[in-house]
Formats: sequence, C-alpha cells, structure tokens
Amino acid sequence: MIKANSIGTSVRQKDGAARVTGAAKYYADFIFPCMLQTRILRSPYPAATILTIDTEKAEALEGVHLVMTHENYPKAFRNTLYYVGDLVAAVIADDETIAEEALELIDVTYEKKKFVVSLEDAMKPDAPQVFDGIPNCNDWEFHALLSDRDPDTRLFKTKTPAEYNGFGDIEKGFAEADVIVEQKNLKYAYCKSPAMEPRGCTANFDGRKLHVHTHSQGMHDEKLCLAQALGISSTMLNYVSPFTGSSFGGKNAFPLDRNIASHYLLIASLACLDLKKPVHCAYSREEEMVSGWSRGSITDVKIGFKKDGTLTTMDLAHWQETGSGGDKYPAKNAMLATGSVLYAHNCKHQRGKIHYVHTNRFPAAGWQGYGAPEGVFAVETTMDIAAEQMGMDPVEIRKMNCMRTGDIDSGWDPLVYKSAYISSSGIRDCLDAGAEYLDWKNKWVHPSKKTGRIRHGLGVAIFAMGAGRPGPGNSSEAMVKIYPDGSAALVCAVADIGQGQHTVQCQIVADVLGLPYKKVGLVCEDTDSTPFATLVANSCGTWIQGWATYEAAMDAKRQVLELAATKLGVPALALSINEKGIFITAEPDKGLSFAEAFGARGHYGGIHEVTGYYVNNSPHPNGLKDGKEDQVYIPKEKGAQFISLDIDTETGMISNVNVVMAQNVGKALNPKIVAGQLSTSRHGVDNAMLANDCIADKRNGWLMTPNWIDYRHCTTMDCDVTPIVIEKPGDPTHPFGATACGEGAACPSLAAFSNAIFNATGVRIIETPFTPDKILTGLGKIQPSRRKK
Repeated sequence: MIKANSIGTSVRQKDGAARVTGAAKYYADFIFPCMLQTRILRSPYPAATILTIDTEKAEALEGVHLVMTHENYPKAFRNTLYYVGDLVAAVIADDETIAEEALELIDVTYEKKKFVVSLEDAMKPDAPQVFDGIPNCNDWEFHALLSDRDPDTRLFKTKTPAEYNGFGDIEKGFAEADVIVEQKNLKYAYCKSPAMEPRGCTANFDGRKLHVHTHSQGMHDEKLCLAQALGISSTMLNYVSPFTGSSFGGKNAFPLDRNIASHYLLIASLACLDLKKPVHCAYSREEEMVSGWSRGSITDVKIGFKKDGTLTTMDLAHWQETGSGGDKYPAKNAMLATGSVLYAHNCKHQRGKIHYVHTNRFPAAGWQGYGAPEGVFAVETTMDIAAEQMGMDPVEIRKMNCMRTGDIDSGWDPLVYKSAYISSSGIRDCLDAGAEYLDWKNKWVHPSKKTGRIRHGLGVAIFAMGAGRPGPGNSSEAMVKIYPDGSAALVCAVADIGQGQHTVQCQIVADVLGLPYKKVGLVCEDTDSTPFATLVANSCGTWIQGWATYEAAMDAKRQVLELAATKLGVPALALSINEKGIFITAEPDKGLSFAEAFGARGHYGGIHEVTGYYVNNSPHPNGLKDGKEDQVYIPKEKGAQFISLDIDTETGMISNVNVVMAQNVGKALNPKIVAGQLSTSRHGVDNAMLANDCIADKRNGWLMTPNWIDYRHCTTMDCDVTPIVIEKPGDPTHPFGATACGEGAACPSLAAFSNAIFNATGVRIIETPFTPDKILTGLGKIQPSRRKK
C-alpha cells in the first residue's frame, strides 16, 4: 500500500511560477538570429479554383526570401479552395511588414464556384458538393449491431457492420413502451474554443536537425505526422513544446490532412529546410478565428419508458457539421449520451445513426467534450420533457435510469473490443449533492406556477464523457530517474494544456518513491529528451499516462531497494524509502542514505542514476475484470450540472447565473486543479447567455464573428461556478483510484440551461444559442423573424 503524502493535496503546480511570472517560454518566445517572418494570403471566396497565380512582383520585393504556392509547394498548398480563409500563398520575408506588402503584389485569378455555408443547406439533395464527387452528408463508417450477449458477463460477443449502431429490437421496444417522448431538429451552434494562444510555430534548422517550436497536445504523435508530411526521417526532427497557451482540445495538429488547421507546421518547416534560416509562422487572432471550429449539429431523439419512468428504448439520429473537411470523429461521442453509455442501466433497445456533413464553412476541430455535448443537449432536454409528462422530479428520473458502476458501455468505437464494463459512476451522488446545494426539493417549482416579470429557473442535466479507449493506439511511456542526492525526475512527454498533468504526474512519482513533491523534477520539453506519451485528448492523461508514470516509478524504486538490500543484507521487500534514504521497514533506525546505497562513483564509473521505465499499452492489467482480456473496464468522466438563473420576461435577458458542477473524480489527485477543471463548465455559457455562434454571411461565406469582440467568450464576470468534487476512490483503472476530469464540465451545460429556461418561463428552446428573441418568441411577446428567400 502506497502511503499518500502528496496525492490528495493541492501542491503548487510545477509550472505555475513560470506561467505567472512570465518566465514560461511559448513558441512565440523562441527568437533566433536572422529569423524570417511569414504572412499568408487567404482565399476571399468560400469555394474557388485558382486559375493563375503570378508571384513575380512579390518575389522581386527587397527582403522577400520565398513565395510559396501550390505550384512550388504542393505539399502545403492546393489550387482548389474550400472556405474563406483557405490557403492561397505564403510569403517568407525579413519582417511582417515586408511580407504584408508582398501579399498585395501577388496576382491571383480565381474561378468562383457554388458553395454552401450551413448544415441544413448542405443536407439538401440539390446542394453544391463541397468536395467534387463526394457527398456532403456521409454515414459513420463504423456503424455496427451488437448481439449474442453473454448471460454471465452481460457483454456482447458479436459485432456486425450495419447501417446504424444498435442492440436489442428497437421496434419491439417502442411497441412495448407505455410513454414515448420525441424531439426533432435540435440544433447545436458551430462553436469556437477559447484558447488564448493563436496557432503557430517557429522552425529552426541547426545543420543537423529541424527543431520545431510549437504548442502541442501530443509532441511525439505530431512529430511523426510532420516528419511523414515533410518526407524526412523522424530522426531529423525534434518537436519542442515546453508550454502551451491553452487548447481545450482544439489545437490537435495533424499535418498529413490539409483539412485540419495545422498548416503553419508545413509552411514554416518547408521554408526553413529550403532557406536554411529560422522561420516563424504565427496566426493573427482573425486567422485563428477561421481555423478549427467545432460543434455544429442537428439531432433527433426518441425515448420509450415504462409507466414508472424506467427507460427501456432509445433512438438517436445525429448529423454533425465538419466544415470543409475537418475532424469527423467527434460525431461518435454523441452516442455517449444515449442508452449505450449514460442511460445504459435500463436501456434494452438502442439505435443510433451518425452522420457527418461537409460545408464551406471553416474546418472543424475537436474541443472540450469532443462531440458529447451535442448528444447530451438532445437527450437531456428530452429527459426533462419525459419527467414533466410523467409527473416526475427531473432529478429522480435521472437517478432511476443513469449508468452505474458495472453497467455495460456499448459505445462502438472502432477498436478490438465489442463492449466493456463502466468502471465507476457516482452520478446519483452528484445529483444528490447538487440538489442539496440548491435546495432543489424546496425551490424547484413547475413553470405554470410562476408569475411576475423576473422569473427564477432551475435546470439539471447529467453527462458521461469518454476517457480514452483501451486498445491499439492508446499507449504511453514514462521514465523515472533517482539520483544519489535523494532527488528524482520524471521524464515524460505528456502535454499540459492547462489541466495540470505535469503536476499530478509528479505527485504520483513523489508518493510512489516516498519523497517530498518538491524533490521531484520534470523533463518534458521536447521529443529528443522524452519517451513517447499519449495524445492529451479525450481526458485520457490521468488514466493512460498515470499507469506509465506509476509503474516507471515502481521500477526505479525496486532497483534502488535492491542496491540497498545487498548492502544491508536483507531482502528488498523488507525495505522502504523516505526523504532520508532507504531503511528497514521494521527497524526505521537502520538504513542507508541514497548516496551510500548507490556506492562509489566518479569520473570513470559508478552508479550516478537509477532509471525506471514502463510502457502502458492500455488497458493496464488492473483494467481487466478478474484479469480476463475480454472483460475490459472503461473509465468515464461523469457527473451532474445544475443551472440557477433569472429571466426578464420583458427583455428575454438571462442574469444571476450560477453553474453548480458536481463530478465524481474517484480520487482528487490535486483538489485545487480538479476544482479548476470543473470551473470550465463556464464554456457552455458562451452559447447560452452570450449567444455566441459561427455566423457566416450566406452571400459570400465571410465570417461575421472574427474576433473576441463579436464572439465574446465567457469570463468570471458573466456567471458564478460552484464546483462540487465528489470522491469515491477505488476505480480499478488508476493506481490511486482516480478517474478522468477535464472535458466533462462543458458537456451538460446547454442542456441544463435549456431546462432552466423552461423551468423559469415554460419556453422550451431546442436551438442554441439561447438568444433573448427566442425566449420572447416562445413567450409570445414578439413574432418569429421571417427572412425573405
């Protein structure tokens, strides 16, 4: 049993001082002699073909070193353009001013094409095709039917490709249902992640190796992709990312796909290799705003219940916008809200059909929640309608049906297993905690009983979010070094994009080794000095990296104990470690310092460090039920969110918002960091009370919300967030019983908001953002706007 001295305490973050003092170096802080600057010429049209491009005048301008187009750099540019802001050319010059002047000298002839900039229009039969020869609307490639359920394990044994995801008999389920509740055409706005640091990088070739300084969610993964895209050996490339100025999951770079917003990597790297000079390529805020949107969707949902409120059947159809290419994989996470996961406890019949849709809006990227909020919005507003129709408390109907520990996850990821066990839940505890905090039983009142201009509303929604998946592609490594002076170092490439991974991984090392947290250092800045680490996405860092760090520390600890055991003449198992050194567990006064255990050392030899190493090819053996490889535990982010608000029924304005976020995190490795992660539930407020949306002018495809004035992100001034951290330690998928925490806080926000608005006014809004005019229209105070076609 590991005695926890660091785990469970709010130690200072390893990189906290550097961040707050300005000592932290981000990619823009790496400045090299003779470094060149990049400016990009972007498409003014949402769909066009470049007929001719003349760069002669730009190349002749003094201070211009290179002009890049599809003609000389086809790896980075193409002659077909798919959105306003798509790449036409890039100028590499002595400074930005010269580069900007050169952009004006590039003469381009375009052939404009028909385009489509909305999800609804793209789905019409006569809509222009975004990509020639490819339908705009595409079915998810990994749909499957699960069958042949084992009566003992309850796991599905057979997985058959199909036109939809499913199990049971959906028609039979609805025929036997006593109550059926259905909603159609629930719309979720195309959103933008609020990362402070715009995308970009600095590339520097030192004569032997290309060093790329950038932000990163996974240095090794992105390095390998970039090397492949450049056509060079990965040994020639060092990826450097000591700090990232936030990401919220939206900066995942994949330079092999030109529909993903990571063009800066190819542009800077190709130019640097050819010019043999450092090249800086950074996006402006406006350029950042046309890169990497996410979340446009339309969803239909239908749920069947027994008279007592037991959920038995669920049907979901989901269309997600990917923009002009973009990341199509978030669409699958809408299924997490259904009977496949969140309501797995009682659901016997499930059908889910997923589609992704191309438009000439801006390329999509995953960010916080990675597709789960859309499904939660549809399902959780429908659950509220069901509670009202059956005369049930919205909290109680969820407690009756939500997933519980040991229920079956049938989430249909395209991996080797077919279904798995949910390793822990605690959603009912979260519902109880949030309801108690708000005095729900006494303050929740049906909207029909509310009067007056200012009306108070309470809403609730629950969620389940993925935390990585076991199987191919989900592995991570770590090294832990112990030195003769009693200090240690974690050597690990896991990214810290603001969620505290560097800190909690060092806390794990400290407690395994029995050392003070302050004596554990961190090596994490580049790929040359670190082993592979998983991509930090899908809230998998604590789960996948946690085991790698733990086992590497255990490996290093075993080696040190064996060194001491030889000198003390006792078995290694009889020894323990603390800050002073190694001692006999039963006789604490007998022991050695670390230096004595390591023995003589000098210029010519000796043991100068002990290195432990581990590769966690998930699932870890502890992530298997009874050690059986076909019985896998799946950890989840899970919890409940409550919204308390006031609505002015004369103006439709929302005020006095309090978001109460309750989440079971298993064991809070660092309580303050965990509470901070729960506070990111504020992001859902962007589309609720701030009414943010990706507004593209249908006449020309131009973005009408290109900055943080027109698209204003929520701050601490806009609403209060009350984090409630529920700890139910013991989840078997983590060495300290922790579960995921990071993305889930944004998942239930808009569903809970919609439910709170209904509770205040009786108006059910099924389209985000929740603008005042929608509330007033629902109240009958104004007529719906009708635009001329």
